[in-house]
Amino acid sequence: MSAPTPGNFERSAGPVFNVPWAVGALALALILIHGVLWFAGEEWQTWAILTLAFLPARYGGTPVPTLPGSEVWSFVTYALLHGSWQHLLFNLIWLVIFGTIVARQLGIAKFCLLAAISAAGGAAGTLAAYWGNMGIMVGASGAVSGLLGAAMPIMYGKPAGEGREPLRFVELIRDGRALAFTTVWLGLTLFSGATGWTGNSFADDFRIAWEAHLGGFVAGLAGFHALYRRKPFQAANS
Repeated sequence: MSAPTPGNFERSAGPVFNVPWAVGALALALILIHGVLWFAGEEWQTWAILTLAFLPARYGGTPVPTLPGSEVWSFVTYALLHGSWQHLLFNLIWLVIFGTIVARQLGIAKFCLLAAISAAGGAAGTLAAYWGNMGIMVGASGAVSGLLGAAMPIMYGKPAGEGREPLRFVELIRDGRALAFTTVWLGLTLFSGATGWTGNSFADDFRIAWEAHLGGFVAGLAGFHALYRRKPFQAANS
């Protein structure tokens, strides 16, 4: 057998890291935002918090300095900020893992939309638990939890033709593997919320906003089933 030519080798060898460009771009943006604010100092960090972070006090609590409109866009933009490099690192790891799975299945546009929906779901979960509270929530944890929820039907999908078909919601809740995975994730979420070992979502008092994890997870799972379009059933030719 002859040795492969350089051309054949290049065609057969795949990239070491095959991450969709949108996932990589989002990860890079989060790193740049945190790095710039870290170097910019306290004044710019305060501005970013008042402009982009999610503050439950904006909604029926003690009035806080705010930019008009931030009560709307902060449902998503809080995910661009992080309380520490440790907090950012953990979110980047899960973003790359589960974001890659979702982006490959849904495509770039729907991946970006689902990430935003998940972030908003995380903010809604936090608002429901801390209405009017003066806490300051930052971090992509809600969005990442939503991507994890969206990845589950894909990871445990059933064989279909030459690939795999994501599970429907009813099939998912009947799948023992998916339920076990959810149980482990929920346990880790509650543990991290109690210990803060993955970094702090509440920038002011060093707590993990585990409610945002749950809200994002539910929003991401529901959002995936709303955005994913299944191919119509085609009977085999006789």
